[in-house]
Amino acid sequence: MFNYKKLIYFFIFTTTAVFNVSIADTIDDLKLIQILKDNVNGADGLGNPRSIKVSSDNSKVFVSSGDDNAFAVFNLDNNFNLTLSQVFKNSSVNINGLEGASGLIYLEHINQVVVTGFYDGALTLFSRKNRDYSFNETISDGLSYTRVFDSNVPVGKLDTLGLLGAWDIVNTINEKQLLVASYMSNSISIFDITPDEEVIFNRTIKNAKPLEDSLGKPISLALSPLNDELYVLGFEKHQLTIFDRSKEGGLLVKQVIKNGADGVTQFVNPQKIVVSPNGKFLYIACAGSHAIVVFHKVDTGQYAFLQAINNSDIGGSGLEGASSLAISSDGSIVYSAGESGIGLYFFGVGDNGRLSFKNKLLSVRDDELKKISSITLTSDNRHLLVATGKDNSLFVFKIKTR
Repeated sequence: MFNYKKLIYFFIFTTTAVFNVSIADTIDDLKLIQILKDNVNGADGLGNPRSIKVSSDNSKVFVSSGDDNAFAVFNLDNNFNLTLSQVFKNSSVNINGLEGASGLIYLEHINQVVVTGFYDGALTLFSRKNRDYSFNETISDGLSYTRVFDSNVPVGKLDTLGLLGAWDIVNTINEKQLLVASYMSNSISIFDITPDEEVIFNRTIKNAKPLEDSLGKPISLALSPLNDELYVLGFEKHQLTIFDRSKEGGLLVKQVIKNGADGVTQFVNPQKIVVSPNGKFLYIACAGSHAIVVFHKVDTGQYAFLQAINNSDIGGSGLEGASSLAISSDGSIVYSAGESGIGLYFFGVGDNGRLSFKNKLLSVRDDELKKISSITLTSDNRHLLVATGKDNSLFVFKIKTR
């Protein structure tokens, strides 16, 4: 029987960063810029940081906090130092939907941030006015934690939005749609963004028929670079569901990949997916098998198992509870970490998509790199942000190129 506390245990581990470590021929070292700790030197909203996003102009950093039940905004200076600007918490007057804040997206063109609340089963929207952000609205069915997580009575038709246990969220390139993976609803929810910048519920996807009856309790999703495919990870069923996506947003089940079938191995509790810039390779961190599993696109347009990387490939340990991934914009480097492991791991990517272990970063000064919950690369590949969930910290690095 599923234990959601065990799932959250996988979710709440974090990462630490490394100092002056070379990787392949593309990175000379990582230079530590800053370490921010929750409730230290004015920092707030870093209690179990779950998702980090950076604005494309490198002026703002946005953080969702699973334990502070918060959304935090940090200003960036010219040297990429962070200073807290604003923090919104569930305890604040008239603000709700942030209990267990997890996924976060920044909609650049309309200056909005959307945060998922795992325990509140909600999307909370914030809009920028002048230099600051303000609470806009919460989208939710309003079902309590007790009703969703502690009751043996199915919620049934009360779950109209498919947002119960909302975890991950992505947006389309044109910022016209949002897609949300919700564990307890066992669904993908789709929302449209209108020309008036309103977020309107469209529909839910609750199965992978005719190939599978279930999405396998989804917690992570990604879109292809052209937004013509949607990838959904089913944590409990060890499942990857791939949809073809039309220009109008229509979804058609294309393929379901499961552990133990068609040569697929070590695909246990998939938790995080990143896609190569050319759309040919999928890299998936699997918490249950402590592995990174790679799939490649074959001539038929479907995906096939290519490779699995585990602790035996990186020196014996480190990828326990693998759950964090990031890929460079040119697709040449993959960063990974395990939520119950220690260290940040660097992999080179070959032309064939296969990963080769290059180096590991185990500590920064006197701080061990552990409990990694999120790895974020800026779009220009010049900075790396590493969040340590239950260590309530954020490490900021500058990437020196050779």
